[in-house]
Amino acid sequence: MRTNRLKELWRQNGTATNAWVTIPSSWTAEILAHAGFDALTIDAQHGLASDLSAILPMLQAIGTTDTVPLVRVPWNDPATHMRMLDAGAQGIICPMINTREEAEQFVGACRYPPVGYRSYGPLRAELHLGSDYFQRSNEEILTLAMIESASGFKNIEDIAQTPSLDGFYIGPWDLSLALGIQRIADFEDTQLLNAIDKVLSVATKYGLMAGIHCGTPEVAARMKEKGFHFVTSTVDTPLLKKAAADVVKRYGYLIGK
Repeated sequence: MRTNRLKELWRQNGTATNAWVTIPSSWTAEILAHAGFDALTIDAQHGLASDLSAILPMLQAIGTTDTVPLVRVPWNDPATHMRMLDAGAQGIICPMINTREEAEQFVGACRYPPVGYRSYGPLRAELHLGSDYFQRSNEEILTLAMIESASGFKNIEDIAQTPSLDGFYIGPWDLSLALGIQRIADFEDTQLLNAIDKVLSVATKYGLMAGIHCGTPEVAARMKEKGFHFVTSTVDTPLLKKAAADVVKRYGYLIGK
């Protein structure tokens, strides 16, 4: 089976760069994969690619490179976890994990027995990732629980002790809302930074990978320096919006408008 490069980076104490994919296009996914990111995460929760008919071509496009394909699923639904993994995703980011019980349900759906309860049927996964997929996938598939609710933040020590969980992924937008922070995802806000430090501290204590949604390369660089192993530095939709607006602005400047 193809080695999960993100886990390899983690073992070497490296930090993976990730881009968030919300546009339901295999072409967009392929362009981003060839840009050099370590990973791409297809957002099936808030992005526009919400089902396998859209996501499968995106996974196939990413598969033309060494970039690791992940899926942020819509919810903690075991059937969805299994379908995305069978289609070739090398990891799942699961939103709104509030308790250890929920984390165990999430991780269990991503691991074959006796570790978990994932049903057998890795159609594209075995074809694309290797004939020994069944034997090695429990070790290679990445499971990241999103910490973004008040309950999840409160129960983080308990969640961290979930067997076979690989790490946390902080959603600063929802976490800000949950903690009553007025300026959402403001990385200068002391309360948010303290919460981020708490999650990172617990991840370090239990030997877990720590990831965070940053939105910009500048914030991603700061989070890397803090010790995060996985940083999302851009999202395709605002990236395209800004690039398009910059072209219009530059053109207007050149013609004197």
